[in-house]
Parts: sequence; structure tokens; C-alpha cells
Amino acid sequence: MCDYRIFSTDRPVKKIEKVVMLSRENFNKLGTENYQKVLSSDRRETLGLSKSYYYYILEDLKRMGLVEDNAISFKAVIPFIPRESSLDLDNGVLYSSKNHLIFIDMGSSKYECKTCPVFAECIYGIRRIVSEMKIRPGPIDEETARDLRIPSTLWNKLVKGIFGKSVVRLDAIMLG
Repeated sequence: MCDYRIFSTDRPVKKIEKVVMLSRENFNKLGTENYQKVLSSDRRETLGLSKSYYYYILEDLKRMGLVEDNAISFKAVIPFIPRESSLDLDNGVLYSSKNHLIFIDMGSSKYECKTCPVFAECIYGIRRIVSEMKIRPGPIDEETARDLRIPSTLWNKLVKGIFGKSVVRLDAIMLG
């Protein structure tokens, strides 16, 4: 079960490969209509939000590291859940792709793969992220072929792939 959305953005997007990890609480904010409106547009007048509320959300997005110099400044956002002595990855991602934002939250009960009304868009989102980030989902075997009928499994693998790619980069930076 998930909540999947793809929406256009007219806010400038920085050419950056930054992967941001946000607490589940902050990630949930990104799934709300008002946060998505502010993130996707720098034209306050057209959004139907009060000036103070628009700037409140914009400041929150800046604090999270998602907007910088009035531009989207991330490639992907992945939620985590803090535990007593660890951080657990949660299954969801917000991905910036040229003039689109792709949002999926696998913790939502909005859609179910078997009866999903946005199935084609969901597969499109997976393919777009895989090709742009050059993440290999693994060899095409019987299990992966079944996964193509149930995209939620592929999204879970994709989130782990994005995280794995960014952790390798982080290790290289810290050791280099």
C-alpha cells in the first residue's frame, strides 16, 4: 500500500546529487498538499496560501535542507525512524527530476498495487529514477519479473539502492 504522486515544478532545480535523510515526521509533511505546493512553485500568489503561511513552509523546507537560494537543492529525500541506538530506513522517497517531483510513501494506505489507479505512472516513476540515478535493481530473474506486477517491492528495493549509493559516496568522502 502506498501514496504515489508525480507533479510538475516551476521552482528552479539545482544540478545536485545530494540525498537528504529526514525523520519520518518531517517526511510526512512533504506528503501534504501545501508543502508540495510551496516546494514545487516559487510563485506565492498563484498557490492560494497566505503570505505568512507560504513563508513559514518555505523556511521549514530551507531548514530541512531541501530549498537553497530559492531552488530545489536535493536529488532524493529518504525518511528514517530514530530508534534507541540506531536509525531505521523507512520506505518512501521524494525525488527531483528536472521539472518534476516524484513522491512515494510506502507507509500510506491510499493505494494498493492490485487495484491501483496510478499503476502506469508508478512504473514510469520507478524507471525514471533507476535510469537517472543509474541504480541497478538486480538481475532480471523470476522474482524480479513478479515484482513488475507489484511495484511496491521494486520501490522498496529502489529506496535501499538510493541509500546504498549515497552511503558509498559518503564513505568515499570521509575516507578521501
